[in-house]
Amino acid sequence: MVETNEEGMKHVKKWLLFIIALSLVLIAPAVGKRHQVEWDNRTYEMIMPYDEIEAWLQQDSEHVWKNLKEAGLTTVSVEAETLESLGKSGRVLLIEMSEFKRMLIFANENVAHLPSRGLVVYPLDETFPLVSSLEATFGDDVQATQANGKTYYIIEGNTKKIERVPLGYDEMKIAHLIEQGLMVVLRIPDARDMNEASVRVLQQIEALKNEHTFKLLPTGEEVAGYPTDVTKWGERWKEAGYVLLSTEFYEAKGLTTLAKAMDVHVVRLHSLNLEQRKPNEAVDVAIRAIKERNIRALFIRPYASADTEQNMEKTITVMKQIVQHMPSHYTLGKSEPFAPIERSSIATIGFVIGATAFVFLAVRSLVSPMMASLAAGGALILGMAGTVLAIDLALKALALLVAIITPIYAAKPSSVQEGWRGTFMAYGRAIAISFVGISWIVTMLYGNEYMAYVGEGFRGVKLVYVVPLVAMVVLVLPWIIREPLLPFMKRLWKHPITVGHVVLSLIIFALLAYYVLRSGNTGTASALELAARQKLEEWLYVRPRTKEFLLGFPAYLLALFVINKQKQLGAILLVVGTIGWLSMINTFTHLHIPLFISFVRTMYSLGLGLFIGIALIYAYKWVWKKVIR
Repeated sequence: MVETNEEGMKHVKKWLLFIIALSLVLIAPAVGKRHQVEWDNRTYEMIMPYDEIEAWLQQDSEHVWKNLKEAGLTTVSVEAETLESLGKSGRVLLIEMSEFKRMLIFANENVAHLPSRGLVVYPLDETFPLVSSLEATFGDDVQATQANGKTYYIIEGNTKKIERVPLGYDEMKIAHLIEQGLMVVLRIPDARDMNEASVRVLQQIEALKNEHTFKLLPTGEEVAGYPTDVTKWGERWKEAGYVLLSTEFYEAKGLTTLAKAMDVHVVRLHSLNLEQRKPNEAVDVAIRAIKERNIRALFIRPYASADTEQNMEKTITVMKQIVQHMPSHYTLGKSEPFAPIERSSIATIGFVIGATAFVFLAVRSLVSPMMASLAAGGALILGMAGTVLAIDLALKALALLVAIITPIYAAKPSSVQEGWRGTFMAYGRAIAISFVGISWIVTMLYGNEYMAYVGEGFRGVKLVYVVPLVAMVVLVLPWIIREPLLPFMKRLWKHPITVGHVVLSLIIFALLAYYVLRSGNTGTASALELAARQKLEEWLYVRPRTKEFLLGFPAYLLALFVINKQKQLGAILLVVGTIGWLSMINTFTHLHIPLFISFVRTMYSLGLGLFIGIALIYAYKWVWKKVIR
């Protein structure tokens, strides 16, 4: 009877492997399409804010524009003018109400019905239609008054709020920038600064659209129209032909809604403040953003701490170095959103049936047939909910399930033959399992919103760093303690807690916390490690992950080599080796990183990890022969 069950399971396994192979064939075009779309989009642009270079233009503006364009400047961002910006540029004089009253007393002037608080505006030039803009924006709150033969405009209300209300874009300024051969990005006002009449500024955005002005960049903490009208304005700007710029590591309220309303016509932008970085570091950061994170727009905030000439020279030098050191297959010019990609119904069917079969085989190998059936059923339900009912959260949950199971399945070998051949075969098995799981992850979470990192993206990154590691500890713990897990846990539960246990627990917790916190984009590293990473990147184009090639994969290879002779040591090394496989999976869950980059990085890690692992095995054999035995 046992033999019949085993034969039956072998038959089922063959069919499941066939389904997995068929699934990989069905999803291959989708994976290839994503790579092609990413590879075809290799034009980046460099943007600078007009208000931060305005002081430079006071000297010889034509010379300044010439130098900036030669350094790589393609685009200038322009904000809607406010009384605050007009005051800073010297086009209006702003006077507090209390100061204005004091001025009238000294001038022996008498103006009736002055408000108790407000702002007094006096025009200094006519390059911006100030009066009409004030009347259209503040309505009856604007009062024109004569004093000392001059006309002043008094606006009643909170001075700070009045100064920040957008009045409109300076069309003469925009026209001049276009004449200089530059593209223009319009910065969308912060919803918190707008009043009811500010809708005219949003309408002006529609009217300003042309072949040189076609990108929008939100400012502040709330997108214009937030919270109720974001979709409406997004659809109107999409109809006008605008593209949205999305700033990396920052998201204003309503940005995701705006991006989706514009059909994810989004270009990712990295804001680079040169004052906060050393010149060579700024260059490295810019290049890494372009080639590794699908960034296609660099927003350069220039130096501002020295005198004007020095600030300009230092900024231009860094910009030139960015262009000079950028990989040759990237070109400077007009950035564009990624071409639209959508997962086909064939790919959808492929990943649902393939992931279900994969989950069954993985869980059966790790736990039991009953748990495998439950897990596969859950995977199928999630897949159907995500595809048939279009529940996006279900697809993300299925992707998370596959991402968690894959490194465990890859890292825990069912059996390993002794010697080099068995070690390499088991290593190859783990690589194959990992890439199969990765194929479904990148197919399940598929579309422009993931490449452009619109919204939440993949939210299970930290879980994938922790759960497989804990699961592997549980799976191999019986090998380490040399007894079944349940009796050991019962005995441990009844064992008195000592100070040593508490200290050991705190150390383990601290190590785990450090391991999790230093992972991902927000992780920290020592100066020595950062220098080593930079060298690896210079030599290899993209650096492999340290935790993979220097820790996880070498430990895993040694574990495979010793597992049959020293099961306890092998079990401990398997836990360490799991770090390499879960990190490899995590590389591909960062969906805004190009597939090409993730693949090259992973192959470097696997290759270097193999060589270091072989060296580690030879070191172990020498120690075993000379010391232990």
